[in-house]
Amino acid sequence: MQANSEELTSSALSKASWRILPLLGIGYLIAYMDRVNVSFASTQMNADLGFSATVYGLGAGLFYLAYSLIEIPSNMLLMRFGARTWLARIMIMWGLLATAMMFVRTPMHFYALRFLLGLAEAGFFPGVIYYLSKWFPTRQRGRAVGLFYLANPLAVMVMGQISVPLLGLDGMLGLRGWQWLFLIEGLPAVIVGLAVLIWLRDSPVEAQWLSEGERASLKAAVDDHPSLHEEHSPQEFLSILKDRRVQLLTLIYLVTLSTSTTFLLSAPAILMELTAWKLPAVSTIIFYGGLVGAITMFLTGWITDRRGERYTALIVALVLDTTCYLIVALALSPQIVAVAFVVAMVGRGMQSTAQAALWTDVLRDRRLAIGAATISSVANMGVFLLPFAFGYARDATGSYHIGLFAFPALHVFAVLFALMLWRNAAIVSRTAA
Repeated sequence: MQANSEELTSSALSKASWRILPLLGIGYLIAYMDRVNVSFASTQMNADLGFSATVYGLGAGLFYLAYSLIEIPSNMLLMRFGARTWLARIMIMWGLLATAMMFVRTPMHFYALRFLLGLAEAGFFPGVIYYLSKWFPTRQRGRAVGLFYLANPLAVMVMGQISVPLLGLDGMLGLRGWQWLFLIEGLPAVIVGLAVLIWLRDSPVEAQWLSEGERASLKAAVDDHPSLHEEHSPQEFLSILKDRRVQLLTLIYLVTLSTSTTFLLSAPAILMELTAWKLPAVSTIIFYGGLVGAITMFLTGWITDRRGERYTALIVALVLDTTCYLIVALALSPQIVAVAFVVAMVGRGMQSTAQAALWTDVLRDRRLAIGAATISSVANMGVFLLPFAFGYARDATGSYHIGLFAFPALHVFAVLFALMLWRNAAIVSRTAA
């Protein structure tokens, strides 16, 4: 009987993986492209529209301010209306707004559309993490999160390949290259949103493409959470904020998300300045960074699931990122900068997967939906502030060099927070024993 149950669960997981992960992964790939494709567009757009690095940094960061303000309400509404419906709504709205970026003419246009894009997309990532927790048991969740999160570095890789050709459409039908980039990269989100609405279901019990035995077996496996039962009622929002694990996960994500996103939002310009190479060569570096990041994410999810432990991967990745950011800031040679950027993407892939999987390990049910939104909301506030400060430093000094040293300095704190989280987990484990 036990063997039969395991076979049914394995069959259900296989079907769910093929039905859910590719579609949501494509959605996240498009989402990430639509939030950071402005980095490539800026190489033309800033000159066309007369935007300074400060104007660009403020506009780029406003997306994350809006995102952080609406993140928690968005996930509360997701709980009310259902993940499938809410995720589809998010994708359709952000696709339309991402396309509208082609009509930017003034700094105020830029600010308004970036802010609205952040409002539209808010809740997507933590919403998907919550959604995956309803379909994948804990011991398979790291791989599921890792496969979904592959879309993040793959988006970087895809941008590195297609952005230069899209910018090369400059002048076709009277549009500038950066306008074509926003148009062609924005519309697919609408199509994927409609597909999510039609193709997915909110939970295994609603999936008609699973047999009755598979539905029951998968639901039982998902409900069999090995973590300690939460002591607080899931309705008590303040109890989530007081949870030390949530606080430490928030601080780690605040540092890693703000530094990596700030760097990627200006990566083409930074790498062109530090290496003196042209945009096609720089886009190749970004492509390979995305490729190795994707491979590392997949391996990290698989390895940490097998080991049943994610803290080692997180700490090793953060140390690696800290070192690589410092090497980039030192700018010893173009070749060293290029290699350090690619290796930094390895660390980014490892720590991103480990962090997202840890969210699902330590929180569950409504606490996961609200906890993940809280973590993401606070972290995205940092992503609003750091690009603006980074752009201001660029205008004030005439170079990206000084601002780059902030990244390794901030990552030192992320390492310390991760060590504290690991220690906290060890104490909880000993207490439970």
